Amino acid sequence: MPSLFPLKLALLFFWAAWFSVVFATNVAGALKASGRLPPSWRFASKNYEMVCKAVSIYSAPAWLPRLLFLGVLAWQLVSALLFWSALAVSGGAGVPDMALVNAACGAGILLWAAFMIADEVTIKYAMEQPHELLFVAQLATLGLMHLV
Repeated sequence: MPSLFPLKLALLFFWAAWFSVVFATNVAGALKASGRLPPSWRFASKNYEMVCKAVSIYSAPAWLPRLLFLGVLAWQLVSALLFWSALAVSGGAGVPDMALVNAACGAGILLWAAFMIADEVTIKYAMEQPHELLFVAQLATLGLMHLV
């Protein structure tokens, strides 16, 4: 049976790159929303605005969405760094570093779980499905890393 190690490295690379791009577009989106980037800037998400809208149903103070989004950015950055670390260490060792794989996947899985709870609290059911799919995809990645 051929080794699935290259597939495992590819999955680690995918998640590292994905979290990195999401982090970058979210930082750009926050900078754009704060006026630090011009309105014409295209490489930016609308996630900050979505957080503002989500918490607005509770008449939240202006600092709350900023704090929540800062927490999301930190979580995404940590997740990206953990995936990059897992990739680098695993690639160098020739075998997956399961402690780093578990930490990286765990960070991602917990982020999606937090988003799913936030979707329920803020009654943003349309956003729950993408978060559920990412939750399942990260669980599948972790399962593949352990079982195959």
